[in-house]
Amino acid sequence: MRQIWFMRHGEAAHNPLVVRGKQLGADTPDGAALLQQGRSILNPSLTTTGRDQATELHAILENQGFSCDTVVTTPLARAMETAQIALSGLADRFVVSPLGVETADPKLAGPQRGTDLRGLMEQHPFAAEWDLSELREGENWVRADPILVPSGRGGGVCQEGWINPVPAPERLGEYARWICGLEGRVVVVGHSGVFGRLLGEPLKNCELRPIQDFETAFQAHLEN
Repeated sequence: MRQIWFMRHGEAAHNPLVVRGKQLGADTPDGAALLQQGRSILNPSLTTTGRDQATELHAILENQGFSCDTVVTTPLARAMETAQIALSGLADRFVVSPLGVETADPKLAGPQRGTDLRGLMEQHPFAAEWDLSELREGENWVRADPILVPSGRGGGVCQEGWINPVPAPERLGEYARWICGLEGRVVVVGHSGVFGRLLGEPLKNCELRPIQDFETAFQAHLEN
């Protein structure tokens, strides 16, 4: 029987800075500075809090006897780390796909960018056992120039990184169809902005949400 769960990554280095910056407001000096600081972190990893969130979720799932056939994650560090910590030993295979990354908005800068395949493997050696065939450099994963000047107040600056060249709204249909084509029990690990579009509302850090009738839930995207 096919079942799908969605899980947002745990807290990453940019999250508390961006949240506090938004609370203060981009129109304030302190708010703009925090937003720029958070948005200038290239491919942020999990914080200690984020790792604790993923570890706690793993313990809960293990105690429940949870298992799945496939874990899908984006190639961004925070999602891969969350998948590895929360679901290691509970899944038959892990698949990395850039279909679920958020749009590489210049204003949001660093957190929306990853690294090339070589850098990914150096940073995450555990992925040597994962399926990386969906990550195709030069096609759905391409190099983007550095951002040297902030794009608006609170915008970030960062080094060059790797992105999906297609804006997220334009690939939601392909993403939904691909997910629905996976067999068995599937956990999709990713990002709030994309999940918000797919599910109608964002998820909290390390929130795991089952989708009972995924074909109905995704209908609008499946038809696009």
